[in-house]
This record gives sequence, C-alpha cells and structure tokens, in this order.
Amino acid sequence: MDSSFGFLFFILAIFLAIGFFVFLIALASRSSRGGMSRKEYYREYLKSEAWQRKRYVVLKRDNWTCQYCGAKATEVHHKKYAYYQIGKEPIKWLVSVCRPCHRKQH
Repeated sequence: MDSSFGFLFFILAIFLAIGFFVFLIALASRSSRGGMSRKEYYREYLKSEAWQRKRYVVLKRDNWTCQYCGAKATEVHHKKYAYYQIGKEPIKWLVSVCRPCHRKQH
C-alpha cells in the first residue's frame, strides 16, 4: 500500500511541476506582448510596417498570383501559426491568396 501511495504522489508532483512550468511560460509570453491577448497582439502586428514589408515580399515572390486558384492575389495567408513567433514567422509559412480563397482557408 505504501509503494502505490508513493507512486501516486510522484505522478501528482510531476503533473503539478508541468502545470507550473506551462503557467510560467504563458505568463512570460503575455508580459512580452505588453498584456495583450494573442488575438490583439496579432491584429496589431498585421498593422505594422514589418508585416507590410513581409507581405510585399511574399506577394512579389508569388508574382501577385493566388497559389490556390491562380487569380490575382491581394492577401497573404499564414499556412502555419505559432503565436510565440508572431513577427518572426519564416516566409515559407506565408502564401499569396485572393480574398475568396483566403476566406475558404479560414
């Protein structure tokens, strides 16, 4: 009986440690965004000059052509999201799209 109690205590301690670690990461992430939620931070990033430059590079790379249907591309879609890398996403994660195809992706 004592060994099973010790094992359960050990498992509980591991889960608590993992939970605390995740909490610290979330807290640090939120403070690095100035207290903004992920959605707010992302919306502000999309208004930034850095995003406008990256957007232009992607549109130019794809020759202003939607990579899904071949129409004129007017938007850039994130194929992959990693909120901890907002603003640091590699160009290969981005693709030029027309508005209808972008809506279909979301």
